[in-house]
Amino acid sequence: MKLLTASSGLQTSPKICFYILLSIFLLSTLLPLSWSSEEITDDKVLESLALFSEVLKHIHQYHLETPDNQEIITGAINGMLRKLDPYSQFIPDYLEFQTQNQGKYGGLGMQIGIREDMLTVITPFKNNPAALAGVQSGDIISQIEGESTATMSVYDAVDVLRGEPGTSVSITIIRENESRPIEVTITRDVIRIPSVEQDIIGDKIGYIKINQFLQTTPNDVDNALITFKEQNVRGVILDLRFNPGGLLTSAVDIASDFLTPGQLVVYSKGAGEPENFPAKGIKREHFPLIVLVNGGSASASEIVAGAIKEHGRGLVMGDKTFGKASVQRVFQLSNSKSAVKLTVARYYTPNGVNIDKVGIIPDVETAGFSRSEQQMQLKLQNHEKLKTFVDQNGDDVLSKLTSAEHAARDDRQAEKLRRSYQRLNDALAEEQIVLSDIGIKYALAQITETTRDELEHDPQIVAAINQLKVLELFAN
Repeated sequence: MKLLTASSGLQTSPKICFYILLSIFLLSTLLPLSWSSEEITDDKVLESLALFSEVLKHIHQYHLETPDNQEIITGAINGMLRKLDPYSQFIPDYLEFQTQNQGKYGGLGMQIGIREDMLTVITPFKNNPAALAGVQSGDIISQIEGESTATMSVYDAVDVLRGEPGTSVSITIIRENESRPIEVTITRDVIRIPSVEQDIIGDKIGYIKINQFLQTTPNDVDNALITFKEQNVRGVILDLRFNPGGLLTSAVDIASDFLTPGQLVVYSKGAGEPENFPAKGIKREHFPLIVLVNGGSASASEIVAGAIKEHGRGLVMGDKTFGKASVQRVFQLSNSKSAVKLTVARYYTPNGVNIDKVGIIPDVETAGFSRSEQQMQLKLQNHEKLKTFVDQNGDDVLSKLTSAEHAARDDRQAEKLRRSYQRLNDALAEEQIVLSDIGIKYALAQITETTRDELEHDPQIVAAINQLKVLELFAN
């Protein structure tokens, strides 16, 4: 104890001695998690313990407020883990953590992470509170309920954002190209994490949208591919946009549906031996393939897209992915209530690209809606003029518009619909809502009850369909 107290002439109370002993126990247990024995001498360990202990003693003797002991220790642990990487975190309540990861909870419906030391939205899930409120992938959450997120771990932020359905939470967002922070109040709801959507669109194009890689996802994708084969589809679009990832096993299974058995899907390198994950021995129909990605595609999405791209199995289209592909492992701690999640390895594409650093660069860059267009789209959510237009012309108005645009000049019905559509554009322009033709039609598609409308008027899906036609021409 002499080393621990020599730097201060303060009298040490039994209570302070208790905290000094506590700090010794905590640090002697936790320091080896990040430092190997070769990198630390006994003197350095003792010096670190002495420093920690001395700060703790001063806090308890001189701070103007009585500190919460648990908060101090938790803060010290969080600070240590934050220095390691953005994804390692302390889990105070392991049981609650397990409950939150079962796929159904009260919250906002978005995936968040730490990027460049800032709390960042990876993906807002479609048709859930965050997305409906206008939250976008890449948004930085600077405050939650007026409290800065600068020192928050992801676990702490999630803990505050989640809550009883029907209650609200306010967040402050910093967005690229926006001069001022954006204040948003969002009402929590029951969030059911979706997995797979499928359809056949255009001229026999199979469409699979994976929202997250769950345990059931591979089976859902297998069933979709069986249906596509039965329907003689000409090609497949695998949509991984806004997919924040999920289970590695699920990603390997789905990549195996498109690759040749034995081809390398991904490998990991960490403190232990490197581990390879080859495609499983499944031989399926090799449809022409387009994979759609964007800045909200992360982790397992990047693993699948990277493998397909590097093996030349299909074209990856869209925007650069998020760049998060590290391996986390949860270790339950000795008190059984808490746990620590540590990054133990990183994933690499078959050609050795560190996904965690650079993400996946598409073969073909295709723009979706710009940020300004997305803002215009938000203004059109449940817009009365759009609803009136659909009510007057029927739920199949978009297919009617397509026919009208190719109809003869003397087709009076088609001309009437074209004029009605132009009046709608003019009326929106008077409200300072200016969008491209596909932008207006995409907004209409979100109002109609025909789910296929939304797919067929998404600019990146349209680009993917056109690219599949080009692939088909070269194949023939």
